[in-house]
Amino acid sequence: MQSPWNRYLVIAALALAPAVAAQGAETSVTLEDGAKVAWDDDRYLRLGARIHYDLARFSDDVTLLEDDQDFRRARLILRAGYDDWQFRADYDLGLVDGWRSLYVRYGGWQRVRVTAGNQVAPFSLDELSSSNDLAFLERSLASALSPAMLTGVAARTWGKNWSATAGVFGDELSDLDRRTADGTSVIGRFTYAPIRKRRQVLHFGLAHEYRSIDSNAEVRIRARPESRLTDERLVDTGGIAGVDSLSTTGLELMAILDNVRLQTEYMLMSLDGGPSDADFSGGYVQASWLATGERYRYSRSRGVPTAVRPKGDWGALELSLRYSMLDLDDGLVTGGEQTQVTAAVSLYLTENLRTSLNYSRYDAAPNSDGIDEDGSILMFRFQVAL
Repeated sequence: MQSPWNRYLVIAALALAPAVAAQGAETSVTLEDGAKVAWDDDRYLRLGARIHYDLARFSDDVTLLEDDQDFRRARLILRAGYDDWQFRADYDLGLVDGWRSLYVRYGGWQRVRVTAGNQVAPFSLDELSSSNDLAFLERSLASALSPAMLTGVAARTWGKNWSATAGVFGDELSDLDRRTADGTSVIGRFTYAPIRKRRQVLHFGLAHEYRSIDSNAEVRIRARPESRLTDERLVDTGGIAGVDSLSTTGLELMAILDNVRLQTEYMLMSLDGGPSDADFSGGYVQASWLATGERYRYSRSRGVPTAVRPKGDWGALELSLRYSMLDLDDGLVTGGEQTQVTAAVSLYLTENLRTSLNYSRYDAAPNSDGIDEDGSILMFRFQVAL
């Protein structure tokens, strides 16, 4: 869906660039982690990229899933800073093409950030973690219930062991082809880490979205079997007409003990109106282990885990296991139920270069057609992030 934010934010970037360039007397140029031209710490232009190339082999059952390979992400990233202002524009040329992050951020107040534009809505630990840093190649089945990227205005603040974010949002700038629910949302997220040490973290999170659905708009929730290299969905509510609003609550729990991370989320979505009020649920539990001894790190200001930093000459080896579920069957809605178990092996050769292998078993019982089926997926990714 097109949005006026597209035009406004690009204009803002073009207006910002000459102002930054005017500082050219003290120019420095670096090529680490992308190309960066800087005049001081707060005035810069930086060009980066995110390349994720995936291969998938499917062992299917009832629903035909064809083997494929493609650029999951092929993203160009422009960042600019001028004193207390920051600008970011991400455009993806991969499987899901279009704008991703496209926003202006103001950071002139202590421990407060205000962001306007297309951004990840403050909901879900998994969604707010960068796709570069996920333990698995795709987010869990439960992400079908989260808002993901929306266009709007959000404010974030934080303290020693907590963070809080709230905002008002419209629709997404580009069609991510996942959740259909045109309307306006109010979303808030609060995190608290009663234990936050260098090698130990205990994190709790609570998020809630209330979304008023546009008149004559349909709500549709569906999910791929944790692979973007297929367009098939085993669970799918179809279009649900007459929904007035939806409310989604998300609960988060994460524990980090040096080189081990345990993480779980549960989400409950309730529809109000339509042929029948319906409740959908989803969640996951996962465990990760850095076998080469690196520690997991955590951002207190954002309330999310951050990138793995290899310390050895041969990189960092990570082993992960996840169980996820999504239930789209309730009342008159028969969208199906699905569970999936995924094992992952990732090798972080450097902070910028990574390879990953995932094997998963899925079980739809039943799928959206009322038929039980199961199968497996083997996926490989080569990843470069600058």
